[in-house]
Amino acid sequence: MYQKLKRRVNRWRFKVSVRRLEKSKFCIVANNCFGSRFYKILNREYNTPFIGVFILPECFVKLVANFEYYIGLEMKFEENSKYDYINKLRRNHDEDYPLGLLGDVEINFLHYKTKEEAIEKWNRRKSRMDWDQLHFIMIANGPCDEDRMVEFIQNEPQNKVCFHKQKYFKASGCVYIPSEIEDMGNLYSQYHRFVGRFDFADWISNLNDKDEI
Repeated sequence: MYQKLKRRVNRWRFKVSVRRLEKSKFCIVANNCFGSRFYKILNREYNTPFIGVFILPECFVKLVANFEYYIGLEMKFEENSKYDYINKLRRNHDEDYPLGLLGDVEINFLHYKTKEEAIEKWNRRKSRMDWDQLHFIMIANGPCDEDRMVEFIQNEPQNKVCFHKQKYFKASGCVYIPSEIEDMGNLYSQYHRFVGRFDFADWISNLNDKDEI
């Protein structure tokens, strides 16, 4: 009973915090569905194509390191992934979701039924991107090592944050989220777990304030 009440309170606290961003500009680039949580709470139009997709950390690190190049590439599609983990996931999925490619970066369109739907929404939302307000979020959920997380955070770290489940790993810009299961769980629906560990409103607001100086 206590845990359910705590979860409910923390969900409320998370939403209250995010609503502080009502007048703030931001463009969330996340490697899984969690990024869409901000837009839904604020009832805001998506200004990012990274909605309903997930990207393995290995590919996401590569994407972020050369973001302008990769985002400018034409989206193509493949039938099979170069990762066994992804091929097994797609075989176990109810429907074989589209697998996109930006060069050598794989984009898993998990919540899309067809390639046509995926590319239409990708291009439409990409056209709305605010390049001056990019905020990168990596959730190291699944295959990821410490070197990958450090690589992600090292260049221009102020607009990046990485969440992970490795209790004894410490690095600036990397935040530990306790997890009882191997893949850290679904942080999209379990967003209450961020409360007390990271405040997204502070992060985004502080970056916006610095830009205005």
